[in-house]
Amino acid sequence: MLEIVNEKVNVEVSRDKMLGVIWFTPPEEDGRLLTLEEIKLAIANRGITKGIDENALIELSQTKKYNYKYIVAQGKTATDGIDGKLTLNFDSKKLVKFVPKQNEDGTVDFKDLGTVFNVKKGELLATKTFPTLGEDGYNVLGGVVRAKKGKDIRLPKGKNTEIVDDTILVASVDGKLEYDGHNVYVNTVYTVQGDVDSSIGNIKFIGNVVVRGTVHAGFTIEADGSVEVQGPVEDATIIAGGDIILTYGVQGTEKGKIVSGGNVIAKFIQNANVEAKGDIITEAIIHGVADAGNSIRVEMGKGTIVGGNIAATNMIIAKSIGSPMGTATNVQIGVPSELYQEHRRMADELKKKKEDFSKLEKSVNFLTAKLRGNALDLNRKVMLNKLNASRGPLIEEIDELKHQFKILSDTLSGAQDGLIRVSDAIYPGVKITLGNIVKYIDDVQHGVTVRKVDGELSII
Repeated sequence: MLEIVNEKVNVEVSRDKMLGVIWFTPPEEDGRLLTLEEIKLAIANRGITKGIDENALIELSQTKKYNYKYIVAQGKTATDGIDGKLTLNFDSKKLVKFVPKQNEDGTVDFKDLGTVFNVKKGELLATKTFPTLGEDGYNVLGGVVRAKKGKDIRLPKGKNTEIVDDTILVASVDGKLEYDGHNVYVNTVYTVQGDVDSSIGNIKFIGNVVVRGTVHAGFTIEADGSVEVQGPVEDATIIAGGDIILTYGVQGTEKGKIVSGGNVIAKFIQNANVEAKGDIITEAIIHGVADAGNSIRVEMGKGTIVGGNIAATNMIIAKSIGSPMGTATNVQIGVPSELYQEHRRMADELKKKKEDFSKLEKSVNFLTAKLRGNALDLNRKVMLNKLNASRGPLIEEIDELKHQFKILSDTLSGAQDGLIRVSDAIYPGVKITLGNIVKYIDDVQHGVTVRKVDGELSII
């Protein structure tokens, strides 16, 4: 008699425990088929508890192929976290690779190399996104499949930067942006180790600038802070919001300009234009243009002022002014230099407007005479009407200009303060102006002070 064999189910788990697989062997001699509950029990006895496909089991309890493997349970793979991401708010390549500026007309400015990347306090430098934790998975046996956490990334905080809300890096001061591949820095001092030439280009910086070498002719330094140049300055332009210190001095051909919002301290000034809101302090001014909002002090070294135009609001001190050769040297004192300049400009403008009015009057008189003789055609009558209409506004402009010119003239006339002190000699050829008073030096005079006394320039 043959033995009855019931249907059997075999259960196995993949090596990585992520799959549960079953297959069936058929019944023999009218053996019994497995029920759904028996199939589930076999799976449970193997330890499979997660990711079971219930619908697949129902279907397999009704129809199946024998000795064919079915996947009835699947684990869930872990989703690894995303690494944190750093985003720089600047092009790091441009900080190390200088490219000449291309003008709108297609030409290239080789003096503008973009060597300074200025940033303002609070300006965004970099941002980061936090890493994600990821999502754990599981295997069919119910075990946890751990997700890898995303790697965090640090904000590249360097000197003079600060982190806001753990995700933003900003500048904590105004200055020059620098990046070494690891940290972002903001330097308040831009130091040029060599010369300012075609290898560096023009400099525009919102902090302080230090140049170890020469500033060559034709180049420009603009700084919101101070500027210090330890080598010679040629026909260059230096503009600073603070002091300008020229350790060697400046020697040009009157093409360059030195403009300071503070003081100018220079070894010497020769054939150069120098302006300072504060003081100008130097050992010599030779054929230069020097204009100080406060004082000019030429007391150290040679202490000489020879040639050019020198102006200070309050005081000029020097060892000598002019030269034994009678070099023409103009010295202004007592009021800001811009008042003298404005006075000359207004005088020229008033003169021109008076000339314009005189020409207009001649034209009006000529056409009016023709009109009386009935010798004017229609076009000239129209012209006469236009000329008459323009007389009134021009007269008003002239009157207003006369009024403003008188106010300024009175200011110059009333100038009282300011003095010139010479410890050695002041020479013929020197012209001194205080307000609207002018005095020429005719004889060599030694150890004198020049100031306004009783409405006249007095040499004491």
